[in-house]
Amino acid sequence: MKNRIVFWLIFIMVSTLCWVDYQYFTEGHAHLITPLQRQIGHIAILAIIAPVGYIGWRFYGVAWIYKLWLISHIAAIGIIGAIGLAQWKTGLFGTAFLDQVSSLRLFFTSPLPYFMLYIIHKVVHTQQQNANK
Repeated sequence: MKNRIVFWLIFIMVSTLCWVDYQYFTEGHAHLITPLQRQIGHIAILAIIAPVGYIGWRFYGVAWIYKLWLISHIAAIGIIGAIGLAQWKTGLFGTAFLDQVSSLRLFFTSPLPYFMLYIIHKVVHTQQQNANK
């Protein structure tokens, strides 16, 4: 029972971090800071969400989910970081492509991945229980 409480407290923490990202680096007060500060803020929030969510999934106790969480967030941070660095150094990418990268970042800095994994786990768990009957 304690593990479930920690899991849901972490969900609230992830949601709060996502709100901070959206409020201060995407909308709200974003116009008050430079684009570079916003980009650094986005990456910092994403880098904080990854281990926080991982802790929640570790407490939940389903190994494949916390591994999937960690691998997907590391991949997202790596992709966004590599593209950002390449754009900063070369200006290689167009606006449409960078908008897609921004959508990837927006997805991972939302509570949606955390909740989606919860739903996926519930569906898999239910199917396994039905198969064992």
